[in-house]
Amino acid sequence: MASEIAPDQEIWVLTGEGAEITGYSHEYLEKMANKNWRLPEDDRLIKTRKRRGRYELWLPDLLHYIKEIGTGPMNSTRK
Repeated sequence: MASEIAPDQEIWVLTGEGAEITGYSHEYLEKMANKNWRLPEDDRLIKTRKRRGRYELWLPDLLHYIKEIGTGPMNSTRK
């Protein structure tokens, strides 16, 4: 399970992968990553980096975020 990751492991996830883990939408995580990216590195809630035009989020920080805030609404089947 993702919550059993050792904190010293260097694990970055793309926003799409983060969306699958957290239940938040890909768009929400893109916006959050963009906001974090614009902050000074020491002020970021979740470590964020941009590679090849895509945002990556530090998985241990993302897991801490969902523990504090909670998971997003899981994708339900829409008709």
